[in-house]
Amino acid sequence: MNRFEKMENNINMNYKDMGHILLSYIVFSLPIILSIIFLLNRSIHLIIVSEVENENVSVKVTIKFFFNLINMTKTLYPITKQEKKKSNLKYKKNKEDESSSKRFDLKKIEVTNLVVLYRIVKKIKITEVYSNLSYGSENISFTSFIYVLVNAVYGNISNYLESEKMYLKVRPCYTRNYIRYRGILHLSPTIKDIIIIIRGIFKIYFEIRKYKKIKYNKEEDANEISKFHKKSNGYNS
Repeated sequence: MNRFEKMENNINMNYKDMGHILLSYIVFSLPIILSIIFLLNRSIHLIIVSEVENENVSVKVTIKFFFNLINMTKTLYPITKQEKKKSNLKYKKNKEDESSSKRFDLKKIEVTNLVVLYRIVKKIKITEVYSNLSYGSENISFTSFIYVLVNAVYGNISNYLESEKMYLKVRPCYTRNYIRYRGILHLSPTIKDIIIIIRGIFKIYFEIRKYKKIKYNKEEDANEISKFHKKSNGYNS
């Protein structure tokens, strides 16, 4: 076997090795890619349930995903004492941040970003809208006004929301004072929708921070200039 034949054999072996490596890579990565595509298009079932019984109010959120293998329920209201302490600390911190920094004008946010975010949110699949209100008051005028108002709200909901299931009902009572309500909002966004929404929210958030920083720097420069003019004024002691 001469030198050229050996080189040709080595080249053929290299091509075979590269082919095996490429085939192994495809076999290994294809299931992962298909799994990612499958998960991105899977829906997360977000169920918000609110109940009112006179003075008792409760709001719960249930998240179901991947054939209900992931099933979590969180009570948003009433909050526990520990969560109340955390929210109070967070409120104080936000107050301190607000006092230490300048306020910003929300009108300066680009409207196009809000419109795009609204369109994305509007595309989220609504599986069920359930609202059952039963209330009463001895004041006939007030009861009638609430009845008309609730029906107007129900009309707008049925016109603007596209849901697979929709149940809207209101029952007034003119002989006793009470309120009883149960509402269910079942959303089914995909992982892809949630990622896009989070990206949009972060984009708007960083634009707000950027605008606040620019405005704060401008106001600081203006304050420094005004201080300089005051010092250079001969009438100031």
